[in-house]
Amino acid sequence: MEILGLVDIPVWVLLLVLLFTLLYLYGTWTYSTWSSVGIPGPRPVPLLGNNLQTARQPPHKSFEQWLKMYGRVFGIYQGVRPQLVVTDLDLLREIMVKNFSNFVDRHFIPGLRPPVVDKGVFFARGTTWKRIRNMMTPTFSTSKLKLMCHYINRCSQLLSENIKQKTQNQEVVDVKDVFGSFTMDVIAGTAFGLETNSQTQDAEPFVFHMKRMFQRLSGGFGLAIQIATAFPFLGPVFGKLGMGAFGNEHTQFFMKALDGIIESRKNGSTRDEADADAITDRAEDSDDTKTHRRMTKDEILGQGFLVLIAGYETTATTLQYLAYNLTMHPDVQQKVVDEIREKLGDADPTYENVASLTYLDAAIHETLRLFPPVPLINRQAAETITLRGFTIPAGCGVTIPIYQILHDSEYFSEPEKFMPDRFCGENRSKVPALAIELAFGYGPRQCIGMRLALLEIKFAAVRIFRHFRFLKCDDTPDQVKLTSQALTVPDKPIKVKTELRDA
Repeated sequence: MEILGLVDIPVWVLLLVLLFTLLYLYGTWTYSTWSSVGIPGPRPVPLLGNNLQTARQPPHKSFEQWLKMYGRVFGIYQGVRPQLVVTDLDLLREIMVKNFSNFVDRHFIPGLRPPVVDKGVFFARGTTWKRIRNMMTPTFSTSKLKLMCHYINRCSQLLSENIKQKTQNQEVVDVKDVFGSFTMDVIAGTAFGLETNSQTQDAEPFVFHMKRMFQRLSGGFGLAIQIATAFPFLGPVFGKLGMGAFGNEHTQFFMKALDGIIESRKNGSTRDEADADAITDRAEDSDDTKTHRRMTKDEILGQGFLVLIAGYETTATTLQYLAYNLTMHPDVQQKVVDEIREKLGDADPTYENVASLTYLDAAIHETLRLFPPVPLINRQAAETITLRGFTIPAGCGVTIPIYQILHDSEYFSEPEKFMPDRFCGENRSKVPALAIELAFGYGPRQCIGMRLALLEIKFAAVRIFRHFRFLKCDDTPDQVKLTSQALTVPDKPIKVKTELRDA
C-alpha cells in the first residue's frame, strides 16, 4: 500500500500497527481513573496494571512500599480494573458499615468460578446475598453452636490422640496437616452430619481434594487469572475450560458429595442433632425463591461448598500459626496452659467454659493479627461516592489489605512481635474494634462462621496444650516467610516436635 506516494507499506504491517494501537488503547483506557479524582498511586503497565509488582513478592510487601510512598489511600490497577487501596480505619468504617449499601458486593472477575459456587454467600451479590445471608445466619446461632459442641469435642479428642501417637513415635509434627484433618472432620460433621474420618485415614478423599484445591488457590490461580485481569470478558471462557478458581475436578467431587447428602435428607434419612439442618431443610427442586424462605438446590450446594472450604482452610491455618507462636514463645504457652488448668481443670471443653479462657482468646487474636488467613478482601462501589474527600467511581473496587493494617505500627506497637497482652484487659480497649475483628472481615459481610471457627480453635487448644508441650525442632523456622500467594501461606511447612506434659 502506498501512502502519499512515498512509502509502500504492506497491508499486514498496517493491520499489525492498528492491532497494537487498539490493544494499547484498551490496555490503558482505565488508567486515568485515580489521577482524574486526585488519588495518587504507582504507575501501571499497559494491560498488566500493577500486577507485576504484586507477583514478584508477597502482596503485603508491595502494599507496605506503596503505603510509605502514597499514604493510607492510593489507587492501583489489577490488570485494567481500578482498585482503591484503603488502610485508613475511619474511611474503612464508612465503606464497610456506614455506607455499606453502596458497597454490598465483592469485586471479583465474573465467570471464573463454577455458577453454583457463585451462589454461595461469600460470592453472592445484591439482594440475593441479603436473602441468603438472612437464611444462613440461624445456622451459626448460639443454640446451634451449643449443639455442635459435642461433635467438636469428639474431633478434638481424636486430635489429641493423634498427636499422642506422634509424640510416642517421636515423629515431627506437620501442624497444618494434623489441624487440616481436624477441621475437615469438624466442618463435615457439624454442617452435614458426614463422617470423614480424616484424622484416622491416610489420603481421605475430602482432605485430598481440599488440599489440591487450595494449592491452586494459594498460587493465585495461574496465568489464566492474570490474563483475565487484563481481559475480564475472558473470565467465563476460562471458567468453562476449568482454568479458573478451584478447578473443575475438585469442585465436582464436593458438589457430588453434597448433592448426595441433600438427596438423602429429602428421602428421610436420619440426622445428627448437631447437623446444620437450617440449610438443608430449605432445599427445594424449583428455582422459585419468591417466598424468601427457601433456597434452591443449587444455592444450598453453593453454601455447602463455601462452608466446607472456609471451615477447612482458615481455621486450620489459624491453628497452625497459633501452634507456631506458642512453640516460639514457651512462656506464653505456659501461661495458656496455666489458665486452662486453673479455670477448667480436667473438665472437657464446653461452649460456656472456654469463654472463660481470656488469655487463650488473646493469644488467638494476636495470632490472627500476625497471620490473618486471608491477607486482603475487597468491595465494589455500586455508585460514585465521595467519602472523607476521596471519590470512588461507580464500578471500581476497594482493596482492604488486612495483613498490612494489622501490622501497622500506628495501630499496634511493635507490630512484628507476638504479644498477646495487647488483647488482654484494659489493653484490648485501646485496640480499634475494627482492627480486632478485621481478620474475619468487618460489617454486614463479616465471615458468617467466625464464632464457630473461634470455638473450634479453643476446643482444640484445650485438648492439645493441656497434655502436650510444643517444642522447636530442626524443621521449625526461626521466622515464617510468606509466599507471594493469595492466602497467608508459609514458604515451607511448619513442623514442630511434641512431648507429654506432666500430669
